[in-house]
Amino acid sequence: MTRICHLIDDSSPGGVTRFLDYMRSSDMLAELAAHKVVPVRAGLTRPPKLEADIIVSHVVLSWKNLPFFVALRARHPSVPLVHMEHSYSPAFEQHHVRALNRFRTMLSISMSLFDRVIAICSAQKDWLARDVSVPAEKIELLPPCVDLKDFFALSPVGEAVRSIGAFGRFDTQKGFDVLIPAFLEADLEGVTLDIFGDGPMRAELENLAQGDPRIVFHGFTDDPAGAMARVDAVAMPSRREPYGLVALEAMAAGRPLLVSRVDGLLDHSLNGAIPVQRLTVRDWAEALRSLPGRSNPHHQVKARQIAMRAEAHCARGWGALIAGLAA
Repeated sequence: MTRICHLIDDSSPGGVTRFLDYMRSSDMLAELAAHKVVPVRAGLTRPPKLEADIIVSHVVLSWKNLPFFVALRARHPSVPLVHMEHSYSPAFEQHHVRALNRFRTMLSISMSLFDRVIAICSAQKDWLARDVSVPAEKIELLPPCVDLKDFFALSPVGEAVRSIGAFGRFDTQKGFDVLIPAFLEADLEGVTLDIFGDGPMRAELENLAQGDPRIVFHGFTDDPAGAMARVDAVAMPSRREPYGLVALEAMAAGRPLLVSRVDGLLDHSLNGAIPVQRLTVRDWAEALRSLPGRSNPHHQVKARQIAMRAEAHCARGWGALIAGLAA
């Protein structure tokens, strides 16, 4: 049995930890390898000696962490190293990077230490090859997945949309500061906006809500399927989203899904999500007004069928990667 060690530097609840939990619990992935998660400290310069056939890093790439990756390569010279990129994307670079050449140089040097680089969406894969100069043959497109059975168990919604859900950390990334004013402007009679999450922008978002009783802040939930069951549609007005597991969950649950046209959400828009042209209050208000008429049963069935293939696609991709590295 192939032994894979997954290195993480952030074990807080989120997409990466949920994906790794899935890798360890999935029957399909368990047939391919034994997965072990190894937490490491950010900035650590001496990596642990690992007994593994493949090492996969989920550690954030940075100048600070570069000595760690150099030491990891030196300490395991004959073990294939893989980096899975969860953080950076074209939209991240657009919104957060000022010293462009320095940033791309850091990414290029860091990724040169790995035998393979996993991109989690098409836009990210193209950006890494085109702008970061990672050799195209070195990049694998492998979107993450989570256990979707509880979402498939939910009944699809009918034509009436009475609750719009938003899920995620209260951070500028998620675009809730646009969604809330857009919901107020849309002025949808008998419809609530149910927001699940928490974070540093909570007070700001609550102020934007103006005490409107139709906007409900539910806080963090450790039961995403249970939260999804309480809404009829999902909105993802993200400024950047390398993949977006919530989108996959919404499609598995048969919920109409509005998304920004960025990063991994572009892939989801090809699979059934409804793209919103621009991240403006006006555009999102118009999209929210259209939701009651966008609950198309045929559309939802197609999106659910695509979501059903996600787990098998994930297993095939990892199987091919493991076989290629072994060879």
